[in-house]
Amino acid sequence: MALPSTSTFTALDAVREAGITIASDGAEYNKIGEFHPIDATTNPSLVYAAVSSPQYFFLVEEAVAYAYKRIPSGSVQEKTDLALDHLLVQVGAKILSIIPGRVSISVDPRLGFSYEAILRKSRSLIALAEELHIPRSRVLIKIPATSAGIRAAQILESQDEVRTNMTLIFSLVQAIACAQAGATVISPFIGRVKDWWAARAEAEGNPGALANQPLSEHPGIKLVHRIREAFRRFGYDTQIMAAGFRKPEEIVEVSRAGRKGGVDLVTLPPDLLDGLRKLQGEHFGNSFQPSSDVTASLPSSAPTYFTRDGPTEEGLAAFDRDSKAEAISLDKVPEGLEKFSADTTKLENLVKNLVEAENKVRSLKSAASSAQQNAMTEGRRTVHVL
Repeated sequence: MALPSTSTFTALDAVREAGITIASDGAEYNKIGEFHPIDATTNPSLVYAAVSSPQYFFLVEEAVAYAYKRIPSGSVQEKTDLALDHLLVQVGAKILSIIPGRVSISVDPRLGFSYEAILRKSRSLIALAEELHIPRSRVLIKIPATSAGIRAAQILESQDEVRTNMTLIFSLVQAIACAQAGATVISPFIGRVKDWWAARAEAEGNPGALANQPLSEHPGIKLVHRIREAFRRFGYDTQIMAAGFRKPEEIVEVSRAGRKGGVDLVTLPPDLLDGLRKLQGEHFGNSFQPSSDVTASLPSSAPTYFTRDGPTEEGLAAFDRDSKAEAISLDKVPEGLEKFSADTTKLENLVKNLVEAENKVRSLKSAASSAQQNAMTEGRRTVHVL
């Protein structure tokens, strides 16, 4: 009986051979080294999941200790805010000690619609990274691709030399706007794009329409092809980092196009990296050509939403108008922000509880010290009287 093939060329190897950079997606940095990623991404949801386990909880303790050292007289909320930022950056620093490339660190998703708040938070995160001697070139500040977020990214990229990764990308309009603003990276969410189209089909009385759809027709993958073709046509150099895959086969399908027709990077959690490693690889070649429906759906010239010099009233109005026409980002961006915001609140509460506990300990120690000092003073008075 013939033995099974022992070929060691895996689907993970095939993705790399296609010229696509592997980024790990997660905060549990002890799990990523074996996959040898180049870049990495994190977010508050992933950090919360990590530090909820004993293995990583010490990072919260270190963050709270840092906040007390920096602002000893600060309020509980001020210490919590600083500790939370430090925690996110510290996780990024741990990851950077393992990988050779860049790490994406998220701003608070609850700030997603506030231009000024995103700017402040981004600058705070970069300042904390520089305290740890992390070069700006190794950090991408992850910002939601709302109108406010894109405006903030334009300032950070053009004036602060801060590189950005625009997340929660669901539409071509968002992608073009981010590229026009000078964003370094955009992150289309492959799986959630398909979710939206599946829900739309069901609402139109065609449930299951996408269930048996070939991967070549996957709406999230076709969005990537449209974005790549638009960037090529309009001369944009923003990198495309696909995210939110549901299964290894989707990653393989994206990789067939290589960088020419698809993505520069894919960001993957350990389970999908392992899934790719267990799949037999194939050599994709360089023959990809975008389908006619992809090329035909693109405008001949780019609509102007943002510029490297900042937004205009006309551009912002066009961004709003075309976002409404595409519809998907108006549904999926708030939904994504809500999910990430809920986890950020959980993470904040975890940090705040430790800050409050530390406050109680320090108050008790202070009260005990004062009582001891008073007793010693009273003792000296008694001796003096005698």
